[in-house]
Amino acid sequence: MVKLHDGANFGWPYAYFDQIQGKNVLQPGYGGDGKIIGRAKDFDVPVIGFPGHWAPMDLLFYEGDQFPERYKNGAFVAFHGSTDRSPFPQAGYIVCFVPFENGAPNGKYEVFADGFTGIDTVINTNDAKFRPMGLATGPDGSLYITDSNDGKIWRVMYKGKKEEFDMKQLEKMKASELRSYVKTPHEEKDNLRRGDRLEGSILFETYCATCHQRNGLGDNNRFPPLAGSDWVSGDKDRLIRTILFGLSGPIIVNEKKYSGFMPPHSEILDDHALASIATYIRHKFGNKASGVTEMEVINARKAGPAKPNTK
Repeated sequence: MVKLHDGANFGWPYAYFDQIQGKNVLQPGYGGDGKIIGRAKDFDVPVIGFPGHWAPMDLLFYEGDQFPERYKNGAFVAFHGSTDRSPFPQAGYIVCFVPFENGAPNGKYEVFADGFTGIDTVINTNDAKFRPMGLATGPDGSLYITDSNDGKIWRVMYKGKKEEFDMKQLEKMKASELRSYVKTPHEEKDNLRRGDRLEGSILFETYCATCHQRNGLGDNNRFPPLAGSDWVSGDKDRLIRTILFGLSGPIIVNEKKYSGFMPPHSEILDDHALASIATYIRHKFGNKASGVTEMEVINARKAGPAKPNTK
């Protein structure tokens, strides 16, 4: 969150604000390593920094009086949620509140509204049931929050005695800070090691699109479709082994027989690359299946080329 003034310069593209260190550091593309400050010292700093890739969509300074006094003139921020934060869980998907005093933030941002995801760990963006998008204050001071997935709107009201609101109530709200889509991820414990859909989309164009086509519909002759295919969204081990070790002979896909040849990729793709392709196609072309992890690929590779069930 930045405060603009005449001549403000926040350093793009030479520097960025590291909210963990609380300072500007030099971009890697300009000689930085995540610690070097260099010319970054000459740039303005934000009034408050949020974690990367949370995707802030709306900012609202509250001027109603339906909420307790501490919320007056503070700022609500709606975070739509990240798109690709691999190998860690996706993050954001909340509405934060930034308390203000004398025109400036006077503390760390707080989780104000939570529970939009419907699950605790968001592995892929479409796992989240709802995603906060817009904010508005009603005539009576209620806070309205809109969602971009289903167009749902929530009305938030305070029903307690405003004069009795204290830090004890705030403490209860801090439980949300421990959720995987809010807290700073642990480099090892929170590393999901799942395939990266962005990387998978690039690899798909190189290794798969020629036969299965860029739209995933196959050629309607030798090479079967990936769209709506149980071979893709069904048994993960069968899919992994098919990509790893190849497949020949007739198979039935979407009630049609195909007799093409699937070449092996075990010597071409490493575990992460294969997991990325598998994850991508299990989420693309109308498929809505869970992602594939590197460990699942490692286990399938170790087990060897046992022929998958072709039915």
